[in-house]
Amino acid sequence: MPPILKHARPWLVLIALSLVLGLGGEALGVPAALMLGPMFAAIAMALRGRSMNTPPALFALAQALVGSLIASSMGPPVLARFLTDWPLFVGSALATLAVAFGTGMLLAALRILPGAVAIWGSAPGLATAMVLMARDSGEDFRMVAFMTYVRVIMVALGASGLAMILGDETGGHAVASAALPWLWPVDPVALGATLATAAAGLLLGRLVRLPAPDILGPLVLGTILNATGVFTDFTLPRALVALAYLIVGWGIGARFTRESVTRARAALPAVLVAILAMMASCFALGLIVARIAGVSIATAYLATSPGGMNSIAIVAASSPVDVGFVMTLQTTRMAAILLIGPWLARTIARRFVHPDASTPDQPEG
Repeated sequence: MPPILKHARPWLVLIALSLVLGLGGEALGVPAALMLGPMFAAIAMALRGRSMNTPPALFALAQALVGSLIASSMGPPVLARFLTDWPLFVGSALATLAVAFGTGMLLAALRILPGAVAIWGSAPGLATAMVLMARDSGEDFRMVAFMTYVRVIMVALGASGLAMILGDETGGHAVASAALPWLWPVDPVALGATLATAAAGLLLGRLVRLPAPDILGPLVLGTILNATGVFTDFTLPRALVALAYLIVGWGIGARFTRESVTRARAALPAVLVAILAMMASCFALGLIVARIAGVSIATAYLATSPGGMNSIAIVAASSPVDVGFVMTLQTTRMAAILLIGPWLARTIARRFVHPDASTPDQPEG
């Protein structure tokens, strides 16, 4: 086999598997199937020793496109609702942090997970920062990273399933990607403005050092343009949206390798228990938020879910939920964890470091 074909073959297999799973899930009506399918395809390839990392620039651009598209649902009504109901959004964001860190504290106190690993791994956001701080604190940061990214996958899968079963807020579903043309006709002015918003937001997000700048930068810039009436017609060809979803799915799935899974194998049951406990707690919180805010349970759970913002944004955009509510609360939570998350995690982690459990037992092999 020619060398070029030998190197291209894993990518061709990944693309084919991604299309089968993504389009198959789309045909079955699974929300965010175009992201979930490629994500599981990338995981399957990685576990077979064929981990193919998505180029960072492509992963960043894909998130920027998602952020700019989501901005189409963040118009003046969303801003007005936040100004009116800001105690609800701020309180819900803080409650989500309390649920997440409370779950970590319980796991640490019961010795289900070793020491501060439970605290760092339970933080609902700023995953990279938490992993680095865990490393600087002398904890098993690889286990923290594994716990964080397993949670991202489980939350995305659970949120997608819940949105499919319980999502019924069609009035709030402003990002109807299924209604977009695959390639053409698309208003060239709207397309150019959307791409410009994605590029400018990406650069500005990194310049001002926003958390999750690749998606949050375009989302914030697009929201400002939309809410002020400067530009409101964000649109992309559906094929480009599907490509962005595929790249995001690959970027998440490629974080799992055979080595990382082997290393964490002994602690996997504890990690799964921890994540399921956090998801159940956030679901209970979502029930309260749904009743107070008058939104669907699916909307409230997506808003309070402890997953990654990029995956939750795609699930929300692909589901019959109130996207504006979801992203407003997710952004508020991101701001809260940016302000107090690192300090809170560090403070709690120091308290729950046990001398005999500060480092996890390593699995053999």
